[in-house]
Amino acid sequence: MSHGIRIWGPTGFLELDENSFTVRIVYTAVVQKAAGESRTRFISIPGIAPATHSAVCFPTGFYDTSAQNIASIQYIPIVQNGGLTLYFGQPGSREGAPLGIGPQRLMVMRYR
Repeated sequence: MSHGIRIWGPTGFLELDENSFTVRIVYTAVVQKAAGESRTRFISIPGIAPATHSAVCFPTGFYDTSAQNIASIQYIPIVQNGGLTLYFGQPGSREGAPLGIGPQRLMVMRYR
């Protein structure tokens, strides 16, 4: 790579350079299941692919750890070419299974 940043540690050794493994946030949004919405939502993000990107959701509001509140069900993003499918509950679960309803931050990251 012909550009980048180099960082030397206190001992004088190079610790980070333009060839180091990096992660970059390429998309972020607060997502929440709308009333009457299906179990999934496709979010188009041009240029992403499973080989170079990953995604995660984490709660932004109240999160009950007793496992008794549907607001605390984790959303699961599955990266595809050109976008991702966001599941509001467990992928492959039966129809009628509980779905999360709380707001969560979706972060899509590119890594190399």
